[in-house]
Amino acid sequence: MSSTHKVPKKITAILAIVFLLPALYIFVLWINVYKQDLTPAQLISEFTDHFPSFMSSYKVIIYFSMACCLTSMILAAKSFKQRLLSLRIAMWLTVMVASLIFFVDIFQLF
Repeated sequence: MSSTHKVPKKITAILAIVFLLPALYIFVLWINVYKQDLTPAQLISEFTDHFPSFMSSYKVIIYFSMACCLTSMILAAKSFKQRLLSLRIAMWLTVMVASLIFFVDIFQLF
């Protein structure tokens, strides 16, 4: 006997938003640091100073943000078929924000 356990779409919607929050925090933090008039090396140093020592590498932070965005987009896409219109709109916004942050992260790697 094989049984599959389906996770309710509301839980996946909440998890999508939860996974978007770290990426959104990193994005806002980068924007705040980027506003300062510093050299690129100083910008990266100032940005990485906000994170613990195990995440002190700029690329590790960006890859973590990209992973959070991808996870958020996948979970939000799984919960599009909701009856509540407000939840569908929230998931659409989640996918849009996550994709925007994901593409910004890709361009930051160049």
